[in-house]
Amino acid sequence: MRIIQFSDTHISHLGGLGHGNTERLADYLNDVAEPDLAVNTGDVVIVDPDATDDRDAAMRIHERINAPLRVLPGNHDVGECAAQPWREIGVTSRRVQDFRSAWGSDRFVVFGDATRDARGWAFVGINSELCGSGLPEEDEQWVWLADVAAEAAGGSVMLFLHKPLVLDGGTRDGITVAAAARDRILAAFRGASLRVVANGHLHRYRHTFDGDVMSVWAPSLSFSPPAAPDLELGPGTAGIVEYSIRDASVDARFVTVPGIEGAADFFTLPEAKHSMEALDQRSA
Repeated sequence: MRIIQFSDTHISHLGGLGHGNTERLADYLNDVAEPDLAVNTGDVVIVDPDATDDRDAAMRIHERINAPLRVLPGNHDVGECAAQPWREIGVTSRRVQDFRSAWGSDRFVVFGDATRDARGWAFVGINSELCGSGLPEEDEQWVWLADVAAEAAGGSVMLFLHKPLVLDGGTRDGITVAAAARDRILAAFRGASLRVVANGHLHRYRHTFDGDVMSVWAPSLSFSPPAAPDLELGPGTAGIVEYSIRDASVDARFVTVPGIEGAADFFTLPEAKHSMEALDQRSA
């Protein structure tokens, strides 16, 4: 079974880098990769979860993808669950509902089968911004996750979400999910084998192991950021991640999509400047 994970597309209705790169990705998925499943792990829109024109533009591009597709929210899609959310744009029930109205759901489970050499696998996606939010939708997600974990018991699990569970052995507000949420997620899958945790958010590709669990950070599809010494992160390169499942084995590799370019500085993009100005006007 082949799975393509892409992330942090940051699409604007004005076009520009994220918009063009996602169009190129759609062509690549349809004409070259032909995955059995494609997953966008969030930050679909450029910056503003309340910008319906950006969300509509993103939906039009994603509708071109022929493969089975699942889209998860990032902090720019539903607001952020953090003590100090970016620009005070916190996750709310209304924003979660707006995302669900557009994309159908903010979580998913897909069970593998023998026809694709993925029998016994469960591919699970959750809304990381609900974790620790205290919203009614968080309780709903925990109940759902417990049911999914029970159904996946005895098998292998690949978990997709926007924010990572851990950063170099610990958690950090605004960067990872909260420690209590991380522990609850891990506890939910004690009856199964959590094999892979696949996230976005950091705009960098990283493939490591946390014990027996493969930890994969998907790069941004739109940005190639410089090193961030304060987070001990190296530079990033725009691209996607391809997973190959064959029975009990799983592999992940970074893939460069032809024609994709990553911006080093988000704030130099005209579409980014426009979105930030719109946010400034709304908060004035």
